[in-house]
Amino acid sequence: MALLTYLEYDGQKPLPEAEIQAVEEKYQFRLPKKLRKLYLQQNGGLLDECGVSEDACLLAEVYPLIGEEDELLTVKKLLKWQKQDKLIPMDYIPFCADEAGDSYYFHRKNHGIYYICHEFLDEFQTNPENFRTADSFNAFDEMILDLEEE
Repeated sequence: MALLTYLEYDGQKPLPEAEIQAVEEKYQFRLPKKLRKLYLQQNGGLLDECGVSEDACLLAEVYPLIGEEDELLTVKKLLKWQKQDKLIPMDYIPFCADEAGDSYYFHRKNHGIYYICHEFLDEFQTNPENFRTADSFNAFDEMILDLEEE
């Protein structure tokens, strides 16, 4: 699994299955199997020099699924904000950010992966399929490249 390969250990502990299921039940989604495996090994973290293409920003982190209340960005907190502001439909679940602070989401029904840039949010709202990066989490994971400078 590419994301797991590039995930740096930064003190994040594995999540118990029960905690993963609690978030899934609250927000009515099911994590893709590979992403679930990642959270069972480590609750998100920083990524080391990888991306989905040589032209795109580097991937920076996999959001922790849950965390302390003062922790800035977790999937749970992002979904809470998403539900409040209604800018991004709740069918889109954030899981990863790039170095520019834009996020990758998986769609809870069609399983596609979407890249949502802040400056193109209006366009996303009118035609989200233009922002589809991959047809599945597995396809997204296979796209990840080692972009370490030599």
